Amino acid sequence: MKTFFFILISLFMVTMTVTIVATPHSTRTSDIFISADDGQPLADSVMNIVKNACMDCHADGGNGMASSRVNFSKWTTYNADKQASKANAICKELTKRGMPPKKFCESHPDAVPTQAQVTTICNWAKALNK
Repeated sequence: MKTFFFILISLFMVTMTVTIVATPHSTRTSDIFISADDGQPLADSVMNIVKNACMDCHADGGNGMASSRVNFSKWTTYNADKQASKANAICKELTKRGMPPKKFCESHPDAVPTQAQVTTICNWAKALNK
């Protein structure tokens, strides 16, 4: 009887180990999004910009202070008014080049939004206010 339980437990452990090892996982926590019915998801054109320029800090697993201000992992949990307010603030920061921070821009020059990308974000923000 002891042998039976030993074999059973051993099989369980092997199965769990294989499952854990074989399960793929994201290497970036910023790729995780929470779905909710409260708000709208980011438009694809905006998501591409945000992923490249913002989500290293402004998402789950990012900079604590930054993600407490705007957390794109939780964007859809924001109601429409909060989304519009945050979008306007993002537009203002990008327009005055307050974001991304200078140190981030220096170490990630390819992540700095172009003027066309800033315009895309601001147009999106305006559309949320209608």
